[in-house]
Amino acid sequence: MDNKRSQKQASSFSLIPIDKIVLSESNPRKEIKEEHIEELATSIKEIGLLHPILVRPTANNSYEIICGERRWRACKKLNREFIECFIHPMDDKLALQVRIIENIQRQNLNPIEEAQGYKKLLDQGMSIIELASVIGKGRDYISRMTMLLSLPEAAKEAIITGKLSRRAGWYIARIPVPKLRAIVASEAIAKSLTVNQVAQIVLENYLLDLRKAYFAISKPDLLPGVPSCIDCPKRTGNAKELFNDIKDPMICTDPECFAQKREAEWHFQCYKAQSENKEILFAEESIKHFVPGTSRIKSDSHFVDMEEVCEWDKKERKWSSLLIEELKPMNGKALLRTYLARSPVGSIHTLIKKEDALLALQRHGIAFATKAIKDWTEKENNRKERKKKEEFLNLSCSSLLQKVCEKVKRGNGRHFYNILLSLALRIVPREVSTVVFQRHQYKLGTQEESQTMIENMDEKDSLAILLDLFFSVDLYLNSYTNIPPLLIQVCQVLEIDTSKVIEEINSVNQSTSLSNILSLKRKRK
Repeated sequence: MDNKRSQKQASSFSLIPIDKIVLSESNPRKEIKEEHIEELATSIKEIGLLHPILVRPTANNSYEIICGERRWRACKKLNREFIECFIHPMDDKLALQVRIIENIQRQNLNPIEEAQGYKKLLDQGMSIIELASVIGKGRDYISRMTMLLSLPEAAKEAIITGKLSRRAGWYIARIPVPKLRAIVASEAIAKSLTVNQVAQIVLENYLLDLRKAYFAISKPDLLPGVPSCIDCPKRTGNAKELFNDIKDPMICTDPECFAQKREAEWHFQCYKAQSENKEILFAEESIKHFVPGTSRIKSDSHFVDMEEVCEWDKKERKWSSLLIEELKPMNGKALLRTYLARSPVGSIHTLIKKEDALLALQRHGIAFATKAIKDWTEKENNRKERKKKEEFLNLSCSSLLQKVCEKVKRGNGRHFYNILLSLALRIVPREVSTVVFQRHQYKLGTQEESQTMIENMDEKDSLAILLDLFFSVDLYLNSYTNIPPLLIQVCQVLEIDTSKVIEEINSVNQSTSLSNILSLKRKRK
């Protein structure tokens, strides 16, 4: 405080030769438009410099600009020999603080410049509490602003140019994985998403409820060197300043770590199952027994989930309770063979063959077992019969398709875009097709409504949407690091220049290491 007071007392006013004044490398303003300097020079020429610039003495008998770089540039353009200055001795920390405050008060710094200014002050040792007090902003605001610097370069440029809002950037910056940040940022920019749309994407897809985790969230050594979810700084309850709009403290903000822990738990359970003589259903063999996108076993599966309620039991007991005797190890081995499986959503289940379970219940004299076996046998027979009919139908359709293809090869395949689009709509994930149709100013309704809309659609629109659908689902299903080769091929056919987009993507890929460095710096603080 005494140092600042002495500096204030030593301040003075003077005319200084313009060539004795140097620019500051730490000025938070990086973008100065030449046309604005021209306008300011015209004004100074007509009425003079109304507000002197603020400088501080430096080595070599020169002065560094603290505030007033644009006024200095305008005077230099006018070839003025001297410029009016307030000379105020100050250290680097105070000088940067004054620059940031002066620029913020002018309210024409872009958000990235503002964020860079805050970060410089924090890097110099100023605490976030002290910084918040000095500039009159909340700590959560400063935290969110500095997180903008972790965005991909294309996203930062979009914020500077106004193509992406600062608030949308705040939501994207919450995603701690650089690759995922780039994906969401590119989608937000490409589709001109609103803040609410970006928020919805982040909150629904990248923030995960730890209470629904299929692993022990309090276990600290599930991943080497990674803390438990309870102690993790990326849990909303441990980062309240960044997530003050999320009241739930048990939300994970790192989907990649969440997925890695889920994988680690699965491998641990597989190792354990092998030691207990359980069979393991891997990948497709496991998933085909579950209802898509859920953790529920299909009703027509020949397995039952040990932790689900037996559908034939009026007392609504779980299979594990009904078969407790059969599952007790005898001579190191259980009477019933169990299977370890993983659902499409990652949950881990112990399964048993339905036939084995029902026969075991019958051996133990369970009342409903005999009727259940009869019902199940009848369903199995009906399923097998239905499968035979489906196979015959598929063969018949394959025969017709072969004839269709032969006709198409002879040049009779025109005017099929609407039919192909209807077919694509049936197989493309709904979340992809909804976005694609909206991009082309069409809105999907019920299956019948969508079918009618496509039938009345211009074939050029149908072809455009069809291409969009196929490429969008390709991007949805695959993790590309560059533009897909087929998309480049289409652009070449249509003479569309891809060089600028490729350059932007390369800058995002190259910025990953920088994002990690900035993230590590924040963690150390």
